[in-house]
Amino acid sequence: MTKLERRVDAGGAARVGWRSGLAGALTLAVGMGAGGCVGNIGDGTEGGPGVGGPGGNDPNNVVCGDGSVHTSALPLRRLSPEQYQNTVRDLFGDAEFAGTIDAGEPIISEREVRQLRDNAEAIIGRSAAWTKPVYPCALQGEGSDACVDDFIAGFATRAYRHPLSEAEASTLRSVFAEARKEMTFAEAMETLLQVTLQAPAFVYMFSAGAPDATEDVRLLGEYEVASRLSYFLWNTMPDEALVSAAEAGKLGAAEGLAEQAARLLDDPRADHAVQRFMSGWLQLDGGTLHNALEEAVKDTALYPTFDAQLQEAMRLETEAFVRRAFFEESGSLGDLFNASYAYVNGPLADLYGVEDGPADADTWEWVDLDPEQRGGILTRAAFLTVFSTRNVTSPIRRGVWVIEEGLCSALGDPPPNANDVKPEGGEVDGELLTVRQDTLARTKGEVCQTCHSIINPVGFTFESYDAIGRWQTEEITSGLPIDDSGLLQSSGDQDGELAGALDLSQRLGKSERVRGCFADRWFEAALGQAPGKQDKCSLEAVHASFEEGGSMRDMVLSIIGSDAFRYLNISQETP
Repeated sequence: MTKLERRVDAGGAARVGWRSGLAGALTLAVGMGAGGCVGNIGDGTEGGPGVGGPGGNDPNNVVCGDGSVHTSALPLRRLSPEQYQNTVRDLFGDAEFAGTIDAGEPIISEREVRQLRDNAEAIIGRSAAWTKPVYPCALQGEGSDACVDDFIAGFATRAYRHPLSEAEASTLRSVFAEARKEMTFAEAMETLLQVTLQAPAFVYMFSAGAPDATEDVRLLGEYEVASRLSYFLWNTMPDEALVSAAEAGKLGAAEGLAEQAARLLDDPRADHAVQRFMSGWLQLDGGTLHNALEEAVKDTALYPTFDAQLQEAMRLETEAFVRRAFFEESGSLGDLFNASYAYVNGPLADLYGVEDGPADADTWEWVDLDPEQRGGILTRAAFLTVFSTRNVTSPIRRGVWVIEEGLCSALGDPPPNANDVKPEGGEVDGELLTVRQDTLARTKGEVCQTCHSIINPVGFTFESYDAIGRWQTEEITSGLPIDDSGLLQSSGDQDGELAGALDLSQRLGKSERVRGCFADRWFEAALGQAPGKQDKCSLEAVHASFEEGGSMRDMVLSIIGSDAFRYLNISQETP
């Protein structure tokens, strides 16, 4: 067999190599068809003059309401593994496709190039499972140039998520022409399909701004905002209705975008985005110092009912609670932190002490938990289980979560000589200690107290919940009485002494700082990086819309309507 090598250049040249014959059809680097690639690989920090009106791009001189648009430059982004899977499934209508792509750096690695190649070949092999149109003509016999053009106008346009430029279309025609010299018509078309599935326009989420825009800060193009919206709320490519809105020029205006955003949020697919955010925010999928909920390990002698079935139930309960709080009730942050309703099966009912609850693991019911013991997401078994050790509670981990994730306060790293022995109470140096007492003893040093004087008093409020979230009045290891009093010091408007986790949750639910932090975390999820200084005006508008009692849904919609979501800053281009 003859091996052909050539360079393909369409706004970013890269070597593309292939071997004739369908069985190993293509080995290629995805550097073709990259016209319009704009992004900043890095942390999105700003610099350079002339952006954002008066004061240019000086992040310390952002003046809101001056008639200018301010937004930070964003890093180059490519599809996450989940987004890649979802996009391929939706593009081909193949619900069972399961490819492999690493969650790597913005610049794709050689290993990931091979993964894309292998996936493309696997997709070809699953043609019998396709339920969406791919080839515009029959592959048997001789086709025509019109078939190639129809493929580019149809499938390639859907895959690239925008109408192809002449350079992109010309590149694909050249790929087909070169392949056709040594392959049958069907093989050449399959080669063209594989190239399309490995092109940067498919793998990356490009943004160049509205056509003919010349400003450094420019409105996103219609198709770009469609992709940004769809991947934010559905984690996949835009559907036909969203593409039609882009074709009709309805997404450039705030009203048209708001209409489509509301439609996407009303769709059941948006639930996955909400669950993904909440699971990440609560760190139920794992963190620096703890495993994911499903991988949590507990002492079977202390917690004989803890098993995989109960872990699964904890996850399902959390998702049901989040779904109801976000979509079905008022949607307020107060509901999230305070509501006592719960969706439980038999094992969870037993754990929560629910009388007359479901009798077995397969029966689920909505119940009201004891309002003297439970209120909101932080008093549920999933969160409490994850932020515990194998044997007992972990007030330090629980307190750190509240400070860093609930209040967005940076604690920094512990000193190098920090004692890394987990406080677990019980018999310690011949003295019987609670976890609280052990924690205080291990963190009493002056250096430790810099942070632990803030962390510990918050974490101690959760001591009435054991390592799997059961209510306890006496500690499981020491048998000593529980002290869950505490102190909140860094919330601003809600600081003060605390009488347990319910008191803490009520204050967090009313805290202006927590609302701002929660909105900032959603902002980061929408744009792929933490807010920059140029995002000040967008954040102020989002925070203002998310006042006490305001809905989480409206907060998400306000992010979508913000300048940071609708505009692009190209002051720092990708090298």
